[in-house]
Amino acid sequence: MTRKTLVKLIAPLAALSLVAAACGDDDDSAAGTDRNGTETPVSAEGASTETGAATLRAGLTDLLTEHVYLAALTSGAALRGDDAAFEAFATALNGPTDSNSADLVAAVTSAYGDDVGAAFDGLWRSEDHIPALVAYTQAAAADDQAGKDAAVQRLTSYARTFGETMNSVNENLPADVVEGAITSHATTLLAVIDAQAAGDQPAVYQLLREAYHHMNGTAAALAGATAAQFPDQFDGEADAPGAELRAGLHSLLREHVWLAASATGGALGGRDAQFEAAATALNGPTNSNSADIVDAIRGVYGDDVGTAFDGLWRSEDHIPAFVAYTQAVAADDEAGKQAAIDRLTSYARTFGETLNSVNPNLPADAVEAAITEHATTLIAVIDAQKAGDPGDVARLLRKAVHHMSGTAAVLASATAQQFPDRF
Repeated sequence: MTRKTLVKLIAPLAALSLVAAACGDDDDSAAGTDRNGTETPVSAEGASTETGAATLRAGLTDLLTEHVYLAALTSGAALRGDDAAFEAFATALNGPTDSNSADLVAAVTSAYGDDVGAAFDGLWRSEDHIPALVAYTQAAAADDQAGKDAAVQRLTSYARTFGETMNSVNENLPADVVEGAITSHATTLLAVIDAQAAGDQPAVYQLLREAYHHMNGTAAALAGATAAQFPDQFDGEADAPGAELRAGLHSLLREHVWLAASATGGALGGRDAQFEAAATALNGPTNSNSADIVDAIRGVYGDDVGTAFDGLWRSEDHIPAFVAYTQAVAADDEAGKQAAIDRLTSYARTFGETLNSVNPNLPADAVEAAITEHATTLIAVIDAQKAGDPGDVARLLRKAVHHMSGTAAVLASATAQQFPDRF
C-alpha cells in the first residue's frame, strides 16, 4: 500500500462498502481534547477533519489497526513461550472490558443500536475468529501443518459468515466484498505469525506493517458505508480529503508508538534481532514509519519543509533519546535516565517552536505539551517493560498509543486550516 502523502495515505476502496461503526476515537477523546480532557486548539476552519464521517473513519482506523498489532503481540509472545505476556496482550485484545474488542463492540452499538451491537459482539468474539488465530499460532509452534490448515478453514468460514451477517445489517455491504476484506486481513496476519514462528524478525515487521496498513483501507470503506447508512448521525464524507488527512495521521502517529515499544521491549528482553528489526521498521531511511511520516509532511507542505521535518523527526533528541533511556533503564542508571529525559524535553520545545513557525495554527506551547505527553506515556511503557509486568505494559501501551489520536486530530485540523483549498 502506498503511503506517500497525507491526502493519499489511505486508499478509499470505493468499491468496498463494508461493515462496522464507530462514533469516535477508541481513546474516548474528542477532537480538540487529550485523554485527560484538556482543551487543545482546534479551529472551526479545520472542521473538514472533524465531521462525523471523518471522526468515524479515524475511530475505525484506530480500532482496526490496534486489533492487528495486539494480535501480533499476542502471537509473538506465545511463540517465544512468554505465557504472562501472551495472557496480558490477549486480554488487551479480546478481554470482556477495557479491550480492543470491547471498544469495537461499543462503537458498533453506538451507531447501530443494542441489538446489532450484541450480535456483533457474538460474531467478533466467535471461536472462528481470534481463537482460530490462536489455534494457528499453536499449530505453527508445533510445526503442525494439519492444525494450521484446520485453523485456516475456520477463518475462511468466519469470513463468509461475517460477510453474510454484515450484509443483513446494512444492505450497502456486499457479502462477497466483506468476505474478501476479512480474508485478506486473516491472510496478512497469518503471514506475520509464520514469520514469527520462523524467527525472521525483519520479515515479521515488514509483514506486520502490511497487515496494519491493510486495515486503513478497510476502515475507510467501513466508515463510508456506515455514514451512508446513517447520514443524520455522520455529517460529511468519509473519503473527503480532510477525513483522509486525519485518518492518515492517526495511523502513522499511532504506529510510531507501537513500533517504538516493540523496539524497547526487544532491547529490554534481550531479543536483539527483534530490537534491530523493529527499530528499522520504525526509523529506517526507507520503507519505515519515519519515512512515511516525512513523505506525508512533504506531500502537503512541500520539499523544503519536508526536508526540515526529516531532520527534526530523526534528530538525536527524539528516537535515539528513547533508546538512550531504555539503555539507562536496563543498567539501572538514574543519571542516564534523567539525561535522556532532558533531551526529550528539549526536543519537545524545539518541535513545538518549529511546527509553529511552519503553521501558526499550531501554538508552540500546545505542541510542546503534546510531545511531552507522548514522551511521558512511552517512558511509562519502557519502565513497565523493565519491571517485567506484562499487564502494565499492555495497559500503558494502549494509553500511549491512544494519546496519539488526539495529537493527530489537532495536527489534521491545523493543517486543514492552513490549506483550506486542499482540505
